[in-house]
Amino acid sequence: MKKSPTVNALRIEKTIKAPVERVFRAWTEAGQMVQWWSPEGIECRDAQADPKVGGAYRIHMVSKDGKHTAYGKYTQIIPNKRLQFTWQWEEKDMPQTIVTVEFEGVGEITRLTLLHKGFVSKEEVESHSWGWTTCLEKRFAPYVEKHGS
Repeated sequence: MKKSPTVNALRIEKTIKAPVERVFRAWTEAGQMVQWWSPEGIECRDAQADPKVGGAYRIHMVSKDGKHTAYGKYTQIIPNKRLQFTWQWEEKDMPQTIVTVEFEGVGEITRLTLLHKGFVSKEEVESHSWGWTTCLEKRFAPYVEKHGS
């Protein structure tokens, strides 16, 4: 996995051993999202998604430190190619940011590129870099490779 943090954005690239259609569904179907969408040490308890432009999503996670709820709206959806959505935390005073996920299918492999931008501090970039990295490495890739539909 390649990571590239900048002052107000982070970029993560990951190759996943699963077809692009399966990887895309894992990002857009609530029943699949709840299986992987939480960083290490945090449990995803509920995921809601209305994957259409203007539709909302909500991810409810719990850790020993309390609850963590990410939410936002989908701003662009190109099936199996690109997904873009706003990102906010219910429990944190942090400005809305933008997440763009690009999917490139190469046979039974998917190249995923995540760009999360709009942060106001280096600490936010580092925190989200850790969260996305552990999510994609420890939860997402194994889930999609073994259990995708």
